[in-house]
Amino acid sequence: MTVDLQNAEARKTYLSAKLDDLMDGISDSYGTVLMDELISRLERTVSEFNEEVGSLMGQLKENSERRDELMEKIKSGTADETEETGAEAEPEADREMSAWEKRLEALDKK
Repeated sequence: MTVDLQNAEARKTYLSAKLDDLMDGISDSYGTVLMDELISRLERTVSEFNEEVGSLMGQLKENSERRDELMEKIKSGTADETEETGAEAEPEADREMSAWEKRLEALDKK
């Protein structure tokens, strides 16, 4: 049995059938209430998941487009250092040296 998970109604029918199988052991008075609550929670969960995935995909697409634009600028030579690093360039004299840089400088002086 193949299930078309791309269709919302087919998913709902499939889940309802599976839940009916699981609920056979529960009495009729609780079965329908439980089933309705489970279906509403599943629908809400799937809806929230789809929204989150859609949002993430949108962010990924935006980031990819920005990266592509930056790569084109770098290839054409029109990008300045601020765009390439994503931060403002600090003058060499104004920034503090890291511990590694200090060690390397000490080795160079020897």
